[in-house]
Amino acid sequence: MKKKLICLALIATFLTACSNTDKNEVLENQKMVLPDVIETPILPEIEVRKVEETTAVSKNSVKNSAALKRFVNSEVLEHGNIGFYAIELNSGKVVDKHREGAALVPASVLKVLTGATALEVLGADSVLETKLLYDGIISKDGVLKGDIYIVGGGDPTLGSDGISLDREAFLKDWVNAVKRAGIKSIDGNIIVLDDLFGYEGISGKWLWEDMGTSYGQGTYGISVFDNLYTLHLNTSVSGKKPEIVKIKPEIKGLVFNNESFVTSGGKRDISVRGVPLENRRRIFGVVPQNKNGLVIQSDIPDPGLFLGQYFSQNLKAENIGFKGSVTTARLTSQRPKNPKTIAVTKSPPISEIVKILLTRSDNHYTEHLLQLIQKTRNVDIEKFWKNKGMDVHSLILRDGSGLSRGNVISAKLLTEILTYSESSLDSLLPVAGKDGTVAAFLKNTALEGKVKVKSGSMSGIQSYAGYVEKNGKKYAFTIIVNHWNGERSVLRKEIEKLLNDIF
Repeated sequence: MKKKLICLALIATFLTACSNTDKNEVLENQKMVLPDVIETPILPEIEVRKVEETTAVSKNSVKNSAALKRFVNSEVLEHGNIGFYAIELNSGKVVDKHREGAALVPASVLKVLTGATALEVLGADSVLETKLLYDGIISKDGVLKGDIYIVGGGDPTLGSDGISLDREAFLKDWVNAVKRAGIKSIDGNIIVLDDLFGYEGISGKWLWEDMGTSYGQGTYGISVFDNLYTLHLNTSVSGKKPEIVKIKPEIKGLVFNNESFVTSGGKRDISVRGVPLENRRRIFGVVPQNKNGLVIQSDIPDPGLFLGQYFSQNLKAENIGFKGSVTTARLTSQRPKNPKTIAVTKSPPISEIVKILLTRSDNHYTEHLLQLIQKTRNVDIEKFWKNKGMDVHSLILRDGSGLSRGNVISAKLLTEILTYSESSLDSLLPVAGKDGTVAAFLKNTALEGKVKVKSGSMSGIQSYAGYVEKNGKKYAFTIIVNHWNGERSVLRKEIEKLLNDIF
């Protein structure tokens, strides 16, 4: 009898424990509130925890504004993919956001990332140098028994129209420096050391339609005249090919396959394409009839070789003898053993280069900065910003300028980079409604002149990133749109309305 009573007591204890365990799981998993008579002491604890959780969420969450909801649901964006992020800089408060972490194709707003990195890694005040050297002995009668070397430092501004109206001023300086060195003739060669970045020239992720164009130039240790030449065309009647009248500057050995045609409709859609280092270019498209003096630009295929040849012509024009050959580091292993400096041409500071590339959205300048960051400083941009404490999982970098459609970045990451780099970038960005590629953006709106911003646009892509100053407050924002319905002008108007409504 005693054993039976002990067994019954153990069973009762076990059942009670099971009952309590079930009750606790329900409370934890389902947050069930039991009647007061059963678990009154638990209720205040549960309610307090709920209040704390709600407060924490309210601090970190941002409810989309009516303006942003209207924009996202607008007809033009029915099939679009949008990322938006805006913060108030002083407080760090998030103003508005929508899919801010989505990895989207940015187009040219990627230049903000490259420019900001260059300012940090290369230094805002540093300059790039192109050196003119000689190796050998200058005789008493002024004959250089040796060679002239042009050594590239990766300067994209050498002879650039973004820097000087006199694009050949540096060549005049070099010729005068040769004279001052006492050189009257050169018994040797001109060797161009243009291999600072190697010879890939362009990103392997660029499209064929971008290669050889006026915006898809190659990037090398030597670049000159923005690595561009100009074709001058005359057209006759429909069905004929346009006539190439001249090439300026002339490029030795350059040949063209002209596959373009003259049409009667007045349409102009013509381009020149080709791959780096090859002196063959193909002309595609159509031009209107009976038009003389049409111009189109394309990239210089081998800018190092071209500069050496062009400099030799300048020397001869000033009666400095030269009967040798011109070559580059790609074609010879010869290097100076005891070089002496003739002249050094310095670029503007990196900060000015960044300002120009942001204002006119210069792919050429930007790709040079990327190469300098990666190949002369051995810096991985993704790791660089990760070490600054940023989440870089949305970033895939295929070039520096945004020309590749393989680039992706989130609106949040780009805004965070703007926030980090405010002191260095703010004065370098173009002003909306006034400058460069954003001269028409936000024109005649309340934000005209109050937004410093970089734009980005390619087929199916429109983006903006920058700063807003209004009513004593300053904000950083990024908006990236991939794909929309209808005209780009309609989308831009919607973006203008969005920014005016939010800020």
